[in-house]
Amino acid sequence: MTVILKAPAGEERDARRGVMMMLVGLALFSILNGVVKALAESFAVNQIVFFRNGFALVTLLLMARGLGGFAALKVHNRPGMALQAVQFTAVLLFIFVAYRHMPLADATAISFLQPVLVLLLSAPLLGEKVTRLGWLALLLGLGGVLLMVKPSGGGSLFGLTMSVIGTVFSALSLIQQRSLSRNETSLSIAFWTLAGSALLVLPSLPFNWVQPTPAQWALLIGNGLASGACQYLTTRALFHAPVATIAPLSYTKMLWALIVGFVWFGDVPTLLVLVGSAIVIAASALVYLAPKPVPVPVRLEETP
Repeated sequence: MTVILKAPAGEERDARRGVMMMLVGLALFSILNGVVKALAESFAVNQIVFFRNGFALVTLLLMARGLGGFAALKVHNRPGMALQAVQFTAVLLFIFVAYRHMPLADATAISFLQPVLVLLLSAPLLGEKVTRLGWLALLLGLGGVLLMVKPSGGGSLFGLTMSVIGTVFSALSLIQQRSLSRNETSLSIAFWTLAGSALLVLPSLPFNWVQPTPAQWALLIGNGLASGACQYLTTRALFHAPVATIAPLSYTKMLWALIVGFVWFGDVPTLLVLVGSAIVIAASALVYLAPKPVPVPVRLEETP
């Protein structure tokens, strides 16, 4: 039979709602990245990835009860979902290694290659039009980032390489999420991406396992539970708004990385950083005030 995918009851596609969900999700993710950087001093990244993704599933299962139950986890595009899990795992592994070898703000700054790649690839891969306003927001945000970024001397060539590779996978993952959101529920994408990622790193755990202390157990578990909520927010945002609208919002990660770096790791921002931060806020506000139209839901052929 043929069905038309719709949002949950009472929730229609709304680009502004998608923007707000992405902003909140990115802010929380940035705070959790500070937790990851602290954990990376004691644990291998595969162990951090396993706990983060594994316990995130608990949060998503709780959310599933109010979003149609296990039926909301049904997968229609299994190869596409498997590809998303592989790409997402690569993102976390490379980026978490980068966090260990360079300052959090530096690694975050490099990640701003992502919206450039996404905007360039969303047209040929997804057929989404990039308007002048989208390019203006992108260039404005990038200009703010360039003002904020100043070599700190605390990084390394290895860390830089890991961050760049992770960013490439991040762009591919974001585009794949948008593609999957045409036929899959947001909850299904988030759940099976995390489940697949946890399974992918599971066989490697015995080779470099470190026994956590009680305090470290709390950080590992709490980081996972909170990241589940963040994963749902950012995935749900892609249901409401096209990639070309969402991509420039990633600049706000730099603001949160600076805050986390100052509070947690003692990094003090310069005047250029503060000016650049104001420009980044303006770029994100531009996206929020004038969101793009959202494509009509696709039709999905479903066999019994």
